[in-house]
Amino acid sequence: METAITGGHGRDDHLDQAARGPDADGRYVTTVNEMRIKFSDPTPKGGRVLEKGGFTPPGDFVLIQQMRHSSRSVGLDETVDLRSPGTETFRAFKSDRIFRFTLNQHGYEWGVDKVPEPELRAIGHVAADEILVLDRDGDDVDLGPDDVLHLGGTGTEHLHTEKRLITVFYENEPRQIPRGIYTTEELVKLFGVQAGYILEFINEGGQLTPLKPNERLRVKDSMKFFEQVPCGGSS
Repeated sequence: METAITGGHGRDDHLDQAARGPDADGRYVTTVNEMRIKFSDPTPKGGRVLEKGGFTPPGDFVLIQQMRHSSRSVGLDETVDLRSPGTETFRAFKSDRIFRFTLNQHGYEWGVDKVPEPELRAIGHVAADEILVLDRDGDDVDLGPDDVLHLGGTGTEHLHTEKRLITVFYENEPRQIPRGIYTTEELVKLFGVQAGYILEFINEGGQLTPLKPNERLRVKDSMKFFEQVPCGGSS
């Protein structure tokens, strides 16, 4: 059987990138778990990459190729072309399983079932002014620095990024605030609502809705808020 030679082909990670050449010694360099290893042959198999990195026996490990917008598992008998862009970085995990997730609709494979938020940022090259959001029907979850993504359940977890700051409108004036969940009292203070007035927002159905005391609201980009005197009076 012919062994496929891969190097991240079929993805957008390598677009507009030059082919990788040998170093001054004529060898091809890559990293496994941040350790530099060199090959005279630019097309080693996955098992050889693990052996060269000291991960033996190779069958006890999962080899993951990391690219800018994806990652993928590399089989022991699969040949990797180190001359191809996207073959600069690999991760090795002592594991017998592969776990999957998506980030901004790009597919990722990983070797452990728990990934801390800071590591997710590094894997996905997430910018400092963005946050990671775990997709949940009707109630997405913002991930913070202390959170961990669990991949061991059924199905594939899906994430996307959003800007830390969002633009909302208070009395039709734009305000830039951190995205997140706020109580009514926090929003009243944030917007400077006049004493004795109530705070209202336009819901997804387009209806003007008053916020009740201690109510919690996930504030999203472009939401509109208004202050109003109680009982429908004019402000």
